[in-house]
Amino acid sequence: MITYIICSYIKSLEDRIAELEVVLRGYGVDTESPAGSRVSHDGFESTKERRRSVETTLFSLLVPEAGDLQDTAKSSYHTMLDGIVVPECVNFPPKSTTIQLAATYFEHSNFFSPVLHQESFHNTIATLYQDPGNPGHGTSTQKFQLCMVLAIAIRLLNRTDAAVPTTASESFFASAVGILNQRPQATWKGDVEHLQSLLLMAQYTVFASNLSAAWHFIGLATRLAIDLDLLNETRIPSDRDTQGTLDVQTNKKRRVFWATYILETNLCVILNRPRSIPDEAIFTPFPSTIGPESSSPLANHCIIFRQLEYEIFHTLNYKPPVNGAFFDYKAWKMGMKDRLIEWHATVPPVDVTSKLAPQNFFDGAFHMTLVSLFSPSRHFPDLSIDELKDLARYASKSIELYRDGFKEGKLRFYWRTTPNLFQSGVALIHCIRNLTLQGLVLDVNPLKARVAVCSTVLWGMAERYPPGSSYRDRFDELAASISDVTTDLPIELSNDLNFGQHALLPLDLDGTEDLWTLNPPPVDPWIFNPT
Repeated sequence: MITYIICSYIKSLEDRIAELEVVLRGYGVDTESPAGSRVSHDGFESTKERRRSVETTLFSLLVPEAGDLQDTAKSSYHTMLDGIVVPECVNFPPKSTTIQLAATYFEHSNFFSPVLHQESFHNTIATLYQDPGNPGHGTSTQKFQLCMVLAIAIRLLNRTDAAVPTTASESFFASAVGILNQRPQATWKGDVEHLQSLLLMAQYTVFASNLSAAWHFIGLATRLAIDLDLLNETRIPSDRDTQGTLDVQTNKKRRVFWATYILETNLCVILNRPRSIPDEAIFTPFPSTIGPESSSPLANHCIIFRQLEYEIFHTLNYKPPVNGAFFDYKAWKMGMKDRLIEWHATVPPVDVTSKLAPQNFFDGAFHMTLVSLFSPSRHFPDLSIDELKDLARYASKSIELYRDGFKEGKLRFYWRTTPNLFQSGVALIHCIRNLTLQGLVLDVNPLKARVAVCSTVLWGMAERYPPGSSYRDRFDELAASISDVTTDLPIELSNDLNFGQHALLPLDLDGTEDLWTLNPPPVDPWIFNPT
């Protein structure tokens, strides 16, 4: 039985929790500060001195700076690959451990980016473990795929439980790179398997939070997908005997192409970059959800979400059509809201016990995307009172869901969730400021309590993802500004400002330290001691 030891917080985190408990007690919430905690007055003083810089527009705050996501000087793919030390031999784990780690990998990938097919990969494991005492038989591609799956799976476990070390993950990744260097012609053939190898590299770098490397590998993958014409499926075989074989290969190509699409779209939206393959150029159906080389209903539903997400990103941030044709942005906005509601209402069944493919993802994605849709943007710089009410509701729910996901260990991509949570918090502050400045009387305490929760979770995320500290600090600076606007306001709730059936429910804010108390899944002891 593995004992999980929760490390003590660093001083800055303890200080911040103490600060937030003071704020929450001001809203009538009982809290008990951890022993030895002290409120850092330096943070208050520096925040006070910098308040004038908070005049930045909401739109500019919602576009992340490249330096906010990671240190570009240390994160290039050249730096990552040049620093690799390839082991003399690959130390594969026992077969039982491999099967467990493969299950972890596919629990995530079957949902988010089905690069490999689970049944086919089990055949790969059987081949490589023909001799249990000396695993490793098989082709270069099979050994490469196994190393990458093991490396990614261990990274996944580390994302749900920080106590899981990543040393073995780094070793397997180095071994995979070594396999490529030994016989590159055996793996880099310019075919679908070549594309899968690039996508596995992209998956690993995403979990390693190396976005520069991820962008490089996904760029290679999309260009290869275009070269293979995977986006334009027009072949119709006529021979019945050939039909069965082609169906398997065609479905594999569809699945791998759409996995490429998902990974690229996810990166483009958060890095504020255009996508290489526009939707208008794609003539390839979704993969089948039954039969060999199939996809899952959840993965196909995830594709639809990425399509909606990128359409929102593209429409709100880019220029109108260059041909001068009229585009009704207001009609599009309301239509998109209806499409998001329909998407959320038709989510396929989800395993409620899963931390790697949770229902929380669909709920969080729905509300976070509504925040993006209704936030001020290039084409919607000013919001009506009704839109501000809606945005405040969506942002509050988004913050609540991120709080729950973080507390339950269901968040993995902190380079993505940190700016998303920041955006929801900024949107909520924008609503508080504008609704009060317009003379509306409202009870701001529930909203300001959610601002405090947002700050708490951002501090926790920054502990897991240090580049997120820039979002945390900028948000705290911005949050301090709302006191100037709301301090002297009465706290009665006006009948003119309510959220109808979607009234804000009180959050359970007691014991903020519980945010860092997780129930990690059981992990094979081999991961802690591969020797």
